[in-house]
Amino acid sequence: MMIAAALLLSTAGAPLTDDADAANLAYTQCLFATSRASNEARLPVSAFAQKLATLCLPEQHALERTSARIFERRGEPHPALKAHALAEAAREQVIDSYRRTLELEPQLKRIAELCRAHPEQCRQ
Repeated sequence: MMIAAALLLSTAGAPLTDDADAANLAYTQCLFATSRASNEARLPVSAFAQKLATLCLPEQHALERTSARIFERRGEPHPALKAHALAEAAREQVIDSYRRTLELEPQLKRIAELCRAHPEQCRQ
């Protein structure tokens, strides 16, 4: 997500890039804050995805508007569709990361227990 933002900013004017930076930061912060809170609440992936879609919608729309203006300024076709696709892809990446975290958690707990029992083996 951050790479896409960097590419967008490389050809836009300073005021627009400031807006894009702020929108990208707000959206990213919302996505990760929701992920952390959902993990602490032990939400299943489906509930997390639903929560993420509703809680971060204002930030997503702000990012899409700013990104679309940049794409439009660059003369790219379908700027709103492209901006929406990028924001959706970022959200999907966070959902995939959340899913992987839940899948790996039992293994990580076993490793932590092993390390507590045999710390010398975990230092290698």
